[in-house]
Amino acid sequence: MNPVSTALFLLGYGLSLPIATRLASVVATKNRLAMWGHQLGVSLAAVGWVTRGQIPVALAHVVWMTGAGLWFRLSSGGVKKS
Repeated sequence: MNPVSTALFLLGYGLSLPIATRLASVVATKNRLAMWGHQLGVSLAAVGWVTRGQIPVALAHVVWMTGAGLWFRLSSGGVKKS
């Protein structure tokens, strides 16, 4: 296993998964900081998959990021938080 991809997976998934488990509340409260953390984490994981040569898996991460970002932008959540 490539140590660079392993580091990217640990950082990326470690950052994004806890936020992803409560993504609905992040969107509802418009918590931008949490959303940025989620998007950064998924980006790092996607780069890790590219490093391992797994382009389809990386593309799936990009699709997930795009969907989560659109959901966040288009939702009419309550209070805005930073």
